Amino acid sequence: MKYTNKMNLPKSLVSAITNDPYRSNADISVTTLVGPPKIRCLKARHNDEIVEDVSDGIWALLGNNTHYIIQRIKSGESLKEERLFITILGWTVSGQTDLYEDGFIDDWKVTSVWKILRGLDPDWESQTNCYAYLFRDAGFSVDAIQIVAFLRDWSKYGHQKSHNYPEKQVVVLPVPLWGHDKALAYITDRVRLHQAAESLSDDDIPICTPEERWHKPDTWAVTKGTNKRAYRVLDSEAEAIDIKEAMDAKGKEEYRIEIRPGADVRCEDYCSCNQFCNHYRQTKREEVKSEFEQFFGEE
Repeated sequence: MKYTNKMNLPKSLVSAITNDPYRSNADISVTTLVGPPKIRCLKARHNDEIVEDVSDGIWALLGNNTHYIIQRIKSGESLKEERLFITILGWTVSGQTDLYEDGFIDDWKVTSVWKILRGLDPDWESQTNCYAYLFRDAGFSVDAIQIVAFLRDWSKYGHQKSHNYPEKQVVVLPVPLWGHDKALAYITDRVRLHQAAESLSDDDIPICTPEERWHKPDTWAVTKGTNKRAYRVLDSEAEAIDIKEAMDAKGKEEYRIEIRPGADVRCEDYCSCNQFCNHYRQTKREEVKSEFEQFFGEE
């Protein structure tokens, strides 16, 4: 991977970001297993061509600090950052959770308030249940799983403004514990998907699912007069038309409908290999075509 330094960050910080010591010593790690096969393959195949700015690695660097915090824990009974291995369909799968103690698995995350407000991330549930399987396979009992989430953007003002906002900078989320057979079936299916992707060309690998792309669907905004702020934002055009007609019938001021195009948030802003993805390239072509037609009319 190649790095840029657009913010002219100090060399010491650049070095800390770019020198990641992580090595899983396996065919695939649990974190990667849970992720999309297309991203994994594109990153591996185009690693020498991918360019990232070092500033984009700041949060990942700070997330690694949990390693040093965990080492401060004084407990003779706990297993800290224990890496475990299993073999599935000929592949070695490795996983390392942050803490195991008395049948409890703790996985620490440095994340955003927004992500917590959306509820338990399905990927977190899958990831930690894979860890639970690894521990059970190694002879340990697992009674419960929890996510310890450190909120990097928490503010006291946010808590005062909204009752849904987290009370403090850290939140503990219980994770539903899967049965042993369910976890094994999930791991096996994911290994099979990643193995199948390796034999396909870049464009033939199935595109990431809408959930994996963090897809935001189109919405329709009903706006009054020349106002820029929407009166209502609806999930369907039919709902927007009903609202517009109801408001127009009151006769005070005319309302209009604006479509707000959705987006694949991960593809746009958080995927380092998007330039090699056929879905992303097609999406950009369609956006350019739409903008052209908007300004110059359809051909």
